[in-house]
Amino acid sequence: MQIEEFWEAYTSSEKELFQRSCRRLLKHTFIVRDKDEENKKAYYFISKRPEPFSAYFRYIGFDIVVDRENGVVMLRNCADAGESGKVQVNRLQLKKAESVVLCCLWTLYADRIRSGSLSRAILVSITEIQFELEKYGVKDQIDKSAMTGILTLFSRFNLIEVNGKIGEKDCLVRLYPSLQFALESEEFGRFAELTRKRMLEKTGEVPGEEDADEYE
Repeated sequence: MQIEEFWEAYTSSEKELFQRSCRRLLKHTFIVRDKDEENKKAYYFISKRPEPFSAYFRYIGFDIVVDRENGVVMLRNCADAGESGKVQVNRLQLKKAESVVLCCLWTLYADRIRSGSLSRAILVSITEIQFELEKYGVKDQIDKSAMTGILTLFSRFNLIEVNGKIGEKDCLVRLYPSLQFALESEEFGRFAELTRKRMLEKTGEVPGEEDADEYE
């Protein structure tokens, strides 16, 4: 079906919700079911019938993915969009510090899931994030102001939510399941290994042959 056919079948309230949901996706990339009532409403509306959204976004080189297990709807580039699939406009080029913090958040989220955390609200402290940053050797390079800017950026894309003010003891960061889709597993693996090698070089250690062969 074409988008016009879907549109004509909508009620006036459904048309309004469709428009709001599309704008939300374009602005945030991710819709997280358990964030708040507005996100929940948009999530269920899209997940119930994703075809109209796919039909609409296909015109601008996007498709949507509905992950019902994690309660996430996301925009992604169509593999066959544009010349040789080169339309990649929703990919954000991160700075080094932003990439490292994202990897730390991604790792903390994965660790909580592996540990069997059944709570939908996964909360971590700034101290825990800083502890992860020590592994990358950049903790001293990211001060309070830089951390605030980085976490604000990730909040904008519905990857996390900061509860409290950074620098205060009771400040917690809620990690959303959308984090696991912000970095592809292979991309994260390459970044983590590159950082590990740089840290070894910095400390004067040399990776063993088995380590070197594993990533060639």
